[in-house]
Amino acid sequence: MPRATSFDKQAILRAAMLVFWQKGYHDTSMQDLVDATRLNRSSIYNSFGDKLSLYQETLNVYVRETQAQFAVALGQSTSALHALHAVFEDCLPQRPAGTQGCMHLQCKATMYHEPSIKRWLEQSQEQTLHTFEQLITLGQEEGSINKNQTARDYALHVVNLFNGYRMTSILEREPDALKVIVHNGLYILSASVFSEMIISTNDTLRE
Repeated sequence: MPRATSFDKQAILRAAMLVFWQKGYHDTSMQDLVDATRLNRSSIYNSFGDKLSLYQETLNVYVRETQAQFAVALGQSTSALHALHAVFEDCLPQRPAGTQGCMHLQCKATMYHEPSIKRWLEQSQEQTLHTFEQLITLGQEEGSINKNQTARDYALHVVNLFNGYRMTSILEREPDALKVIVHNGLYILSASVFSEMIISTNDTLRE
């Protein structure tokens, strides 16, 4: 077994993350973690503390990897609205084999009662909301996203859509069907939708 001071911490955390993601926290045993990381139990405890502490560290790895995917999508987009579409469409192909849905949602469904995890979830959600709010604000300034609602309200809508999208994708694997979900969910943000609403309202008032 490798010494606790000689292993690649990030590689170990990623191996543990995949186990937690595949099996869930409660169904992951210490033996599962030993097998996945190739560290003995004492090395795991000495380096990461208890099972819950290790789980929390793997959640941070998951968030960093998700943020990296977001950064790629944002960097390749021509507008804020296009970037939102890219974030949705790019997140699923990169999901590792054997994992189900979103590790973050899995955590929220099964570990919310744990105080330290609850705090982490709240902070993570606020960070995600802030990221989307900044992007939507940019879209409203550049004209690709309408101003019918505040950037914060739209950010809440996008986060809710993203959560539902990842849950639906557990069973629905048809790419075209998933693209329809994204299109319909984000359509309300489009600047053209706001223009259509104004035209429709004006036409109604003239009648």
